[in-house]
Amino acid sequence: MKKIEFGVFIQSPNQLESVIKYNISTVYIPFDLFYINKLSHQIITDIHCSSDINVYIVLPEILRLRDQKYLDNLKEFLLLGKADGVLVRNLEEIGFLKSIEKELNTEYISINGNIDGYTALYIQGDYSLYNWNKSSLAFNYEFCNRLTAPLELSIHEIKELDDSEIIIPIYGKTPLMVSSNCIKKTCGECNRCNDYSFDRRLNDRKNKSQIIYTNCIHCFNKLYNSIPNSYHKQMYDLIKAGFKSFRLDFTNENNEVINDILSYYIIDERAGQFPLEEYTTGHILKGAI
Repeated sequence: MKKIEFGVFIQSPNQLESVIKYNISTVYIPFDLFYINKLSHQIITDIHCSSDINVYIVLPEILRLRDQKYLDNLKEFLLLGKADGVLVRNLEEIGFLKSIEKELNTEYISINGNIDGYTALYIQGDYSLYNWNKSSLAFNYEFCNRLTAPLELSIHEIKELDDSEIIIPIYGKTPLMVSSNCIKKTCGECNRCNDYSFDRRLNDRKNKSQIIYTNCIHCFNKLYNSIPNSYHKQMYDLIKAGFKSFRLDFTNENNEVINDILSYYIIDERAGQFPLEEYTTGHILKGAI
């Protein structure tokens, strides 16, 4: 049987301290944390020295022309050759990475390891890229080394992709909407801070509270379902079908919840009762169409 690999997406330095204690293959860190100096690039060296964990830099869902300073900072960061890869959210971000490819080569860094002997910088496509069928996979694999299964596909539709290397998100709160309409500005609370937070909520028509991620670095909001997806009951079927790479996405979970979730999936191998009382299986059983 192929070795099962777990990647973990974090949103804060405190979460990072918790997850790197576990036997994971990859940790995904938003570049925003480095840009606003909440993390130093030295942390990547420390992770590499103390473990076999790969470090992938995560780009934001929205980038604009006014983010040129951010892109310049990102380029300088990548030229250091410390990151193992980049998780991209859209085709424009792939275009940016391709635009600096020659500069990376001058520092003996090669996108997707295309040049022998150079340090590889892998591009991984997130589920926000269109990966719904074999044709879209073939197109995106022209630029990406790995891809992530869409949240909207059922387990049967994921199997039909016929891609055992695809990464499957098995835990995380589902993004319901990404919007440039800032809820802080609407409420008259815009303070133009250079940070992001999960300190806002919206109640839906069923009076369910939904989490709002406000990113003031790039000025956009992201609405999350407050109830996380978890595919722990479907993992055996997925593993049996040949899938071996899974990802857990954390948003505003505290370290106690993170430890419970990671212990359940990685250490206890999904034995016993799932640690959260409330969860959803999303579209994994019925698909979106």
